[in-house]
Amino acid sequence: SPEDIAAEVERLLEEGYEEIVLTGIHLGHYGIDRNRGRPPSEWVRLPGLLRRLCEIPGDFRIRLSSLEAAEARDELVRVLREEPKVCPHLHLCLQSGSDRILRAMKRRYTRRGFLERCQRIRDALDCPALTTDIIVGFPGETEEDFAQTLAVAREAGFVKIHVFPFSPREGTPAARLMPRVGPEIVNQRRLALEALERETARAYRRSLMGRTLEVLVEGADETRPGQVRGTSCRYVPVSFRGHLPALIRRRVPVRIIGEAEGMLLGEPEPSVSSLPGGMGSVVGGEGGVSNRRANASSLIPARRPGRLSLL
Repeated sequence: SPEDIAAEVERLLEEGYEEIVLTGIHLGHYGIDRNRGRPPSEWVRLPGLLRRLCEIPGDFRIRLSSLEAAEARDELVRVLREEPKVCPHLHLCLQSGSDRILRAMKRRYTRRGFLERCQRIRDALDCPALTTDIIVGFPGETEEDFAQTLAVAREAGFVKIHVFPFSPREGTPAARLMPRVGPEIVNQRRLALEALERETARAYRRSLMGRTLEVLVEGADETRPGQVRGTSCRYVPVSFRGHLPALIRRRVPVRIIGEAEGMLLGEPEPSVSSLPGGMGSVVGGEGGVSNRRANASSLIPARRPGRLSLL
């Protein structure tokens, strides 16, 4: 129930988690089973749940995990626009950009519908991050099918593409489909998508230049002495000047000044005052960061996002 989920979020916050990830099978369908037999005025869906969680006191952020594009309806997008605790990041499963392959996968959307939904999200939100999953080498996938997938991925401008080579799973309809795509071709297509991702991700990172992003510090940047790294609300890794343990698991406002090796480079805002050997009081920034000063008694190990399964 929404009450149980809110109680679990409160427990995770008490344990020191700074980011809550809502996850589940068909996350966008949350509440459908509970709403049966109830009047519409009592229905609870994902947008309403998010607003309920955003009312919980405290300084934290919420991220949504995988959604079908059709589940990212206007009401949900409005929540992302209006609630600063919810990250402007949506993971929309594409799987293929070919309508023919989507039908073979028994997917209930088309490439056109997917792209139209991506555009509506971009029109409604300020520079949202879009990520996706794509399967390469689905049985019967031709060069033309794959070219359509590349075209959709390019137009969508994904920040991250999780590429999965098709592997038959015994007992599933897809395991019996033919013809199979050879492993060399599958690997070529995987590499092509990874190259495209580097291009679209870099274009997105460049669009963030000069902005101040809220970064959840996760650890030291092993490749840059004297710097720490973390993840922004927009799902982009950021490296900036700072020291541990003063900044560990803190959300810091960072002004973006450059990029390198698949990540953004930044400088902590002046509002991040100094501690001996590092940054201390954290204020301001994207999404709201509370005034807190680290001290020996308050430092605890960095935590991964608290993942909360809804279904």
